[in-house]
Amino acid sequence: MHKFISYIIVFSTLVFGLPAFAQESFFIPQPESVSFTEGAFQLDENVKVIVPKKLQGTLIPYLAEKFQNDLKLNLTYSYKEANRDEKYILFKLIKKSELQDEGYQLEVTPESITVTAKDYPGLFNGFQTLRQTFPIENSRTIEIPAMSVTDNPRFGWRGIMLDVSRHFQTKEYILKQIDVLSAYKVNKFHWHLTDDQGWRIEIKKYPNLTDKGAWRGDRTGITWWERDKATAEEPKTVGGFYTQEDIKEVIAYAKIRNVEVIPEIDIPGHSKALVASYPELFCYNDAEANFEVAVGGKAPDNAVCAGKEYTYEFLEGVIEEIAALFPSEYLHIGGDECNKSNWKKCPYCQKVKTDNDFKDEEELQSHFIQKIHKIVKAQKKTMIGWDEILSGNGAPGATIMAWRRGTYTPQITAPQNGYPTIMTSYKYMYISQIQGATISEPEGPKVVLPVSKVYSHDPMPKELTAEQQALVLGNQASLWAEFTPTEEHNEYMLYPRALASAEVSWSKPENKNWLRFQNALGAYHFEKLEKTGINVSKSVFSVYPSYAIDELKNQAIVYLQTETEGNAIHYTLDGENPTYQSEKYISEFRTEAKTLLKAGIFNADGKLLGKVLEIRLK
Repeated sequence: MHKFISYIIVFSTLVFGLPAFAQESFFIPQPESVSFTEGAFQLDENVKVIVPKKLQGTLIPYLAEKFQNDLKLNLTYSYKEANRDEKYILFKLIKKSELQDEGYQLEVTPESITVTAKDYPGLFNGFQTLRQTFPIENSRTIEIPAMSVTDNPRFGWRGIMLDVSRHFQTKEYILKQIDVLSAYKVNKFHWHLTDDQGWRIEIKKYPNLTDKGAWRGDRTGITWWERDKATAEEPKTVGGFYTQEDIKEVIAYAKIRNVEVIPEIDIPGHSKALVASYPELFCYNDAEANFEVAVGGKAPDNAVCAGKEYTYEFLEGVIEEIAALFPSEYLHIGGDECNKSNWKKCPYCQKVKTDNDFKDEEELQSHFIQKIHKIVKAQKKTMIGWDEILSGNGAPGATIMAWRRGTYTPQITAPQNGYPTIMTSYKYMYISQIQGATISEPEGPKVVLPVSKVYSHDPMPKELTAEQQALVLGNQASLWAEFTPTEEHNEYMLYPRALASAEVSWSKPENKNWLRFQNALGAYHFEKLEKTGINVSKSVFSVYPSYAIDELKNQAIVYLQTETEGNAIHYTLDGENPTYQSEKYISEFRTEAKTLLKAGIFNADGKLLGKVLEIRLK
């Protein structure tokens, strides 16, 4: 019997004394309802897979790929009913169903497996839950525990944003992430395609956007915020872009996986690559301005002119091509963090401001956003913007992506003012922040966003009425790429926090449980992701050290913490790596200053779960 089921049986028998497979599951996201019963379905090459006839061209190839990749099984696929003596897996569409869109029922008996839904996304999601009962390692005997699962999503928008402007990632990498994320019921891929450090999408009308805008000077090895600006003379060797054929391939691949691809071009700010490619989009001729793609850090002169009609004509051409390329109903135009200092000096901007009696540049930005909104609407798309587009006179009819918190409360004010709103809180969902003890993590913002904090988030503000809550479309985690130059580092930041976000977005709050989620990661999902070739982070099992030096006694007073539950910290002070037999941390302790402390987190079986912390107490 494979590892996953064996773990459930042992856990149930030892902890709860249950003879059945389990009352606690290790599914991510946690379903609405799961009940296990006696028996198991024997999965082997004699099993027939039955799909609705209208879906055989899309669903069968996907199922065949996953059964082969996951289990090395070549099954029989058909849209015809099984014979009386055949074992089968049935995917069944039912129009009249109490299930929500994308919801499903999964029934496993010793004789058959049935996935029922009202739509293709529901069948797809039900299969992802079934896949999480598959063994990690190939096994001669594959037993799927008998169970009944009923499941519906909390939110329709369950997103991940990847920034490929700061550091370009290949098409193959994007396909890989969509495949993995969709297995955890993520259904929106927000593609941040342009920013100061690169323009990543081919626009045939304006070839210089990728001829120049996709490439920048090399500053590899220099901290992001300390890089000197590019010069016109230096070679531009860092970058890349997606052709329109690449984009079409990603969209088609994502569609099969129930993922909608939403493009973002960031304007009017964050547009240094755009301005460098076409300097006539800048406010005025300035000998001091640097018209090179930014190499990192802050990028002065990175806003397009809000006063020139040429700006809107140019962007209309860009938006027309993007809208024709992406079938999504949404088009994201950015709108965040616009530096308006050049607008204050620009004769074109100031003329528009005077002619329209705008009281400040915030209202001028509203003017810009509303003109872009008209262009987007003309393409029959819904415009999304970061919550800064609410400033000035707002953008009626747009959808808001609410990221700011604290002084600004767009998560409350946007739905209160009638805007459909997507929550992507920088406090809980900006997974570009490091995820473990700073001493143990790669370079990044010196703010720690551990997995447990991502998991604890509730995207639904309690201040909203029921009518306003209906405007909250869902939740999204965002991975900005200043500090992720490689695929390995990018994945390290994504996983497992993307899984925590997926459960926040899918599962109802009453079905969430941190201890169950943590155990699911360690018992199954880390190993499963690693088998898929994912560079998963184990920072959830970090030891967080803090200490104070008692100069009077020349001692260090040491405190150790972990976000995990049910595990123990063991440590050494003699330079040796800790084991389960090493000293167990109970509470703060004293030791000589300058001692080398090593500590790790161990489970009840004595297994080291994460990295060993190493710190000199001085």
